[in-house]
Amino acid sequence: MKIRLIACAAMAFARAYAQETPPVVQVRASADMQRERDTASRTIITREEILKFGDANALDVLKRLPGVSVSDGGPRMRGLGAGYTQVLLNGDRPPPGFSLDNLAPEMIDKIEVIRSATAEHSTQAVAGTINIVLRRSASKPTREWRAAAPLPAHLPSRSAGFGLADKDDTGSHAFNASVTQGNNHRPEHTGVLETSPSGALTSRREEEERSRNRFLFFNANSRFNWKLSATETLGWQTFANVVRFHADRAREVQLTGGSVLPYVHTDYGRKDETAALRTEGNWSRPWGEGGRIESTLSVSGDQVQRERNSGFERTAGERTLDRRYDVDASSRRGGWTGKLSLPAARGHAISLGWDLSSSHQREREQQDETSAGGAGVVDFDRTSRTRLRNAAAYVQDEWELGSGWSLYGGLRRETSATRSSGNDFAAVTVRAGVTSPILQALWKLPGEQRRQLRFALARTYKAPTTNQLMPRRLLSLVNTELAPDASGNPQLRPELARGLDVAFEAYGKDGALFSLSAGTRHISDVIFNAVSEKDGRWVSSPDNFGSARTSSMELEWKVPLPATPLRFSLTAGRHWSRVDSVPGPDNRLARQPRWTANAGADYRSGPWGGGANLSYTATGRVRITRWQSAYNGVERNLEAYVNYRLAPGSQWRITAGSILRQPSLAGSVYADANGRKENVQSIDNPAWIRASYERQF
Repeated sequence: MKIRLIACAAMAFARAYAQETPPVVQVRASADMQRERDTASRTIITREEILKFGDANALDVLKRLPGVSVSDGGPRMRGLGAGYTQVLLNGDRPPPGFSLDNLAPEMIDKIEVIRSATAEHSTQAVAGTINIVLRRSASKPTREWRAAAPLPAHLPSRSAGFGLADKDDTGSHAFNASVTQGNNHRPEHTGVLETSPSGALTSRREEEERSRNRFLFFNANSRFNWKLSATETLGWQTFANVVRFHADRAREVQLTGGSVLPYVHTDYGRKDETAALRTEGNWSRPWGEGGRIESTLSVSGDQVQRERNSGFERTAGERTLDRRYDVDASSRRGGWTGKLSLPAARGHAISLGWDLSSSHQREREQQDETSAGGAGVVDFDRTSRTRLRNAAAYVQDEWELGSGWSLYGGLRRETSATRSSGNDFAAVTVRAGVTSPILQALWKLPGEQRRQLRFALARTYKAPTTNQLMPRRLLSLVNTELAPDASGNPQLRPELARGLDVAFEAYGKDGALFSLSAGTRHISDVIFNAVSEKDGRWVSSPDNFGSARTSSMELEWKVPLPATPLRFSLTAGRHWSRVDSVPGPDNRLARQPRWTANAGADYRSGPWGGGANLSYTATGRVRITRWQSAYNGVERNLEAYVNYRLAPGSQWRITAGSILRQPSLAGSVYADANGRKENVQSIDNPAWIRASYERQF
């Protein structure tokens, strides 16, 4: 019933917009034209859009994209994160050590936001796919450099980078590098309240934490293209990422009621060092008359070292426990992908492809504890190895039917085998396979210029992560319902989803756009972590918990103000979901927000330019299991920038972020027959300003 109402609303908006907006035929940008013509729903974000705010990392760019929000340190589509939104790098899985908040925007050529699955990419995309395409060779020789610094200096972050590219009759090449360094201070306050079944106070405390985080990351990207003949090309691209992160934290706990606490002071030191490298070779040549074959070989790897040093005091000045925890991990991956495009015939454009990969991961964990009493310490030295093999094959067809109709059909089969072993658990092998049929349709409305409807049906899935499959328990220091041990589950099955999407789009001159879309997903074998008591300790472990349904309705609107240099944009989404095995209300999937929105404005006149963006996310209370629930406060973030072009290829930019200085508010609750435990956390988000200078020559 809900999807019928959504579809009716979409048609009503479509007719209203068609009646009120006069027909137009002018196209502002090739990205708009490509989006309009593609049968498969795909939004392309150009390099100009990526760089205009002068963001410090790619994650900051994503939060302003249509249909995308950022929460819990990752991107979400349809309000769903936690693996439901697929992130790709050059159309492939990124290296294990890759992180969006360590990728400089200068490394990116374009970003593709794909709402419904396509056979060419992995169908591990229940909510959708974000494909980040790294910068490739320029169409003309270029030299550029840029630098940015915060105001005042103690706020994040400062950066510098340069790029060069050249081209001749034999091929082209490009190289880009950037380094970013910064720090941040984010005070945190946590209130914890525990009550008995009768409501009597058991414990109440306030926790104040101050931290200083320092980071440095380096990105380098190179691309070489050679023309082997007039129609045959060879390419080689390499991407490197190095991250250094240090943190010092101190937490003071004040008991304001109830029982005595095990620790009143904690100091914590963290040091992370990560290095990742990915290199790939691409080959392309004609196949027969009008066809083409493309193939890519890739190799990637990373090395990760983590150090944690913690100290705990039962009373002020009384050292109770010291802990050192180290992790040394590495991974290696090789992949081979290919695509054969057959000659177009009778309106059909058929292509076939394959995707093979094998990865190996190794990890060693060591923990040493020293207790004042010499008892109760937990020391271990454990190792694990994981081998993951994936294989996929697909076929797809784009068919022009005439009368304004075009179809996209695809079929993809993916299989995987994961084998994990360790010195503290027996070897486990997990195999899975998913077949995904896909159908998309585009109908250009008769008698309407640049008005069209889209339809999409697809079967997608979400595979368990390696850590979720590993049967190993990680012990918490103070074991409670809100701070349980963590354990994997090798019996997990993939989540399978059936999805339907409909959309109306209307394109106008100078980049004007109106889009109203609706979609629904029915998901089986939903995976989430449930807390239960095992062997006298509280343990959080993943399991399959029946089915869930999620639906979304999203609006995108872009319009230039006539006779002015102003442009306005608005994206908004309303999201619903229900997990059948969890009693309502608020039994939403993956802490899905109810509302997401972005409102933006841009100004261009002569050498001056500027813009602002206000993002809004409303999540509220989410019930995770019968006993567990979580809360996230409303998030509002205002950003603005102004830039001045001194000369062609040279400009200054001032960017301000977190202007509203709204703190992040989150909480969790565990309530059962034994009582209720609740915590509420508030994290400060100070405002910042960054100045940058860019020069091309």
